[in-house]
Amino acid sequence: MSFFGPRFKQVIVSSPGQTSTEQEQESPAGPRRRNKSKFGCRECKAKRVKCDENYPICRRCQRQGIVCSSAPRLTQWQVETPWLSLQPNTLVNRRLLQYWLEKVSQNFVIDPENNPFSFPALQYVSQSSALLHAIQSISASHERFFPADAPIIALEERGKAIACLRGEISQSQCPSNAVFLSIMLLALAQSADSDMKDYGKQHLLAARAFVNSMVQDTSTLVTNDIRVRLCLGMYLYWDMCSSFLVDPWEPQGPNLFNISNAVRMMGDWHHPMYGTCSELLFIIANVGRYCRQILEPLQNRKLMQEAALEAQLTSWKTTPPNPSLGHLYEAFRKHGLIFLYRAHVAHTQSSYITDPDSSEAEESLIQQYAEETVCHLMQIPATSYYLNFQSLPLLTAGSELTTSNHFLRDQVRGRLRAIYSLNRLPANLLALQLLEELWDARDRGTPSFWLLHMLQKDWRLLLG
Repeated sequence: MSFFGPRFKQVIVSSPGQTSTEQEQESPAGPRRRNKSKFGCRECKAKRVKCDENYPICRRCQRQGIVCSSAPRLTQWQVETPWLSLQPNTLVNRRLLQYWLEKVSQNFVIDPENNPFSFPALQYVSQSSALLHAIQSISASHERFFPADAPIIALEERGKAIACLRGEISQSQCPSNAVFLSIMLLALAQSADSDMKDYGKQHLLAARAFVNSMVQDTSTLVTNDIRVRLCLGMYLYWDMCSSFLVDPWEPQGPNLFNISNAVRMMGDWHHPMYGTCSELLFIIANVGRYCRQILEPLQNRKLMQEAALEAQLTSWKTTPPNPSLGHLYEAFRKHGLIFLYRAHVAHTQSSYITDPDSSEAEESLIQQYAEETVCHLMQIPATSYYLNFQSLPLLTAGSELTTSNHFLRDQVRGRLRAIYSLNRLPANLLALQLLEELWDARDRGTPSFWLLHMLQKDWRLLLG
């Protein structure tokens, strides 16, 4: 048997409220007892009412419009890892590692059955102490819904991960995807802290440097390496969600030429995190970067660059493997267009330049795309893992909804709560708070671009 190779055995997961045949045979005759809820949410338990265990948000919490702190579902497989018990390795917290494998890692992919961050990652965990500690830190915070005061064990594990990562990078002794995943998890842990303006910038800049080095060689040999593609794809998604958060004067930017070539060579390769939209993520990241550059501080617009970005978003196409993923991609694409058009309007208003006809046409288009984006996202079932990737387009489109769109506003509220119940990241609830403020301002006749409103609050929300 391979030393690091995991062995799997199937686990029968009974449906809520049912017991297995084996349990029924072993149960002595006597009065029937009411089965306790295994997956009931904390809110129903606190009220001492029966939870229907609907996931990620139960019907009672949904009716009341409150956050549902539901329990993540177990995967259908559990892993037997003899090396965890045979190795004299005191670094491993078996409970936290298993929690990652079975629950937390599912939030990083669109299909839990194709999840390189779960059991397949064990071979890298055994080679990288930084990755092990980063995983254990995230797990410790996730199981407690990322509280404002992070658990001591989560902080301790994060500190160990940072120390180990420095050594592993300097010695170049670990696989590239183990190093990159460690960096990304450290950024996620930091962005979930109580500091609203901390999005893990130093980790993002480290990831940029890592990717810039990786894509210097754009030969077929490198770009066909699945480890390179996994890392590049993770970075593309991360960059899309954070490009507008980075101050324009930061010295270390991405090597857009080399990354563009690498993305082109990846083509429609299916990334387990998001599928076949690598090029779209790259375009949207460039939109976010450009909009931030012209808005804070106010700079002259680059009309040719704007036209190129708009054309790229308008013409982008792919063949999604299923309708729900097609809805997600359309939401991403229109999020990019709304972001670009709204930045244009905000820049025009800040420059005191008036063109009523142009502004009216853009506002009409923004409203149309906003409504279409929300409708696309609502076509995706609330039980889908695709929800983990909806919060950014939800914020962009939701912030444009007028008071006449009260039904769509309610749907956005409910969906953000469901996303929080699924991945437990506090940024989802902060995005909902931001939306309520933006809707109040819009209803008073003073609409605002959500990006500028967030920056004025000195927030830097890492969504997605």
